[in-house]
Amino acid sequence: MPAGDDTRWMTAWMLLIRTHTRLWDAVEEQMRRDHRLTMSRYDVLAHLDAAGGRLGLGELASAIALSPSGLSKLLDRMDASGLIRREPDPDDQRAVFAATTPRGRALVRSARKGHHALLRRTFGTTLNDRDVADLTRIMRKLDAAARRRHDPGAT
Repeated sequence: MPAGDDTRWMTAWMLLIRTHTRLWDAVEEQMRRDHRLTMSRYDVLAHLDAAGGRLGLGELASAIALSPSGLSKLLDRMDASGLIRREPDPDDQRAVFAATTPRGRALVRSARKGHHALLRRTFGTTLNDRDVADLTRIMRKLDAAARRRHDPGAT
């Protein structure tokens, strides 16, 4: 693609980055203020809660946006804080599960209410159903392209 064609998508790129930063800052600030949680900790707790309270570390790592070493360090801190615990897999001595503690489960369920209220105010009052469908379609397309670039075997 010739360099002159960059203007076709450059405004969209800049808006995506700017909007992502503003939205992320808002949800991070709300989560820290209201629940003393980072979004990374909330993300882990939310994925665990959605999975019934426990996931294998490989499955958890693929669901969140952290490197394996970043996830391991985060889980160490969350374990020390009493939010999760690591459990050995009885079927595979090399594998470990991350599981929410009662404290972690209560915290994520409480945090979810405020988090979803903020998202509802942000998306629900701004976007109609067609806008949401269009945004979802576009983000899936961009996500798939990014995954293919990162892992050429991904679909």
